[in-house]
Amino acid sequence: MSEVVIGTLFGTLMGPLCTGIFDPRSWTMDSNPVTFEVMRIVLVLDLFAAGVDLPEKYMYTDIRGFMTLVIPTMTIGWFIVAGKSELTLFH
Repeated sequence: MSEVVIGTLFGTLMGPLCTGIFDPRSWTMDSNPVTFEVMRIVLVLDLFAAGVDLPEKYMYTDIRGFMTLVIPTMTIGWFIVAGKSELTLFH
């Protein structure tokens, strides 16, 4: 069983629909910012763990493939974030 399946099952069991141990809706009236910040922390920890698991010489041996994925992805991400922030300024 992969980590994703185990994490999904664990999150479902801890969430408000099963055991209710982790229920951001009970903490505040607007649970969206709380959920957003928790997910940011989880994402940072997951990306850090993935980076630690990379082989030591990965950047030297696979730099071409890495840059092929990173440069377009970051560029598209920047445009999305800039577009979203422009839209929120006008509303």
